Amino acid sequence: MTYTTRYIQIPSILFVVTFFFSACTILSPRVSERPKDRISLEAEKIISTIENQNIKLKTFKGVGNIKFRKNKKKDVAGRIAWIASAPDRIRIVLSSVSGQPMVSVASDGQWLYLNSHSSGDFYKKPATASSMRRLLTISVKTEDMVDILAGRVPIHSYDTVVLTDNRSYVYNTEGHMVSTRNGSKGSGQNGYVLVLKKKWGDILEKIYLDEKKKNVQKVEMFNATGTLAYRVEFDRMRAVNGYRIPSRLLVSNNDGSDFQIDVDRYWVDAIVSPSVFVLTPPE
Repeated sequence: MTYTTRYIQIPSILFVVTFFFSACTILSPRVSERPKDRISLEAEKIISTIENQNIKLKTFKGVGNIKFRKNKKKDVAGRIAWIASAPDRIRIVLSSVSGQPMVSVASDGQWLYLNSHSSGDFYKKPATASSMRRLLTISVKTEDMVDILAGRVPIHSYDTVVLTDNRSYVYNTEGHMVSTRNGSKGSGQNGYVLVLKKKWGDILEKIYLDEKKKNVQKVEMFNATGTLAYRVEFDRMRAVNGYRIPSRLLVSNNDGSDFQIDVDRYWVDAIVSPSVFVLTPPE
């Protein structure tokens, strides 16, 4: 190889190396030079506290009363009993006021089972993306229902969380948030809202907090289309062996359906057999 050839190749090599590192710089994620503001840091701190609520509660069971309502018509009352194991195993039995079992539903994390004791119908389908709609008339995901009954807020995977002031809004008699700037009158609730979003700005859920930003009062969950899937209100809470457990839950949607659970008895850290979450067809 001549000196002239080597002389020509050196600039070419330098050009390739320079281009390679420039390309890597473009392709690699750029770290924002702008520090997070105080509100963003506070929002992340609050959401971290919420995620750790009752995090050690893995197994539990309870009994209580349940009321269903459709389009604000007459309530249909009954009894409810449940046993659950986080994150997605649960069994719920609905009974008449007299205690006669009517419907049982269970999920073992792989399959969702439903057994109608009155008609003898039996259903079994994959638990993936399944919900409690057939049992509870509202599309609440199985793992969300486990969290709700455990006194936890369902937190889906999100990209950003924003803390907003809710003091300029109140709730009307239908439970919808309306602005007070136009003279609307509502229940007068104040506080703050955590808004969880995906990367492109789609809202996943809203978590409503009290004025001290400590207690969750209501949660709204949204579908991929941006429409409301359901809302849950933690009306009353109580302490059970160091855990903060709901005494009353109200779950509703914008279609006029809702159900309310009033808890009579609750057991934490219950001994649970995996077989409890598997239903078999009636003989």
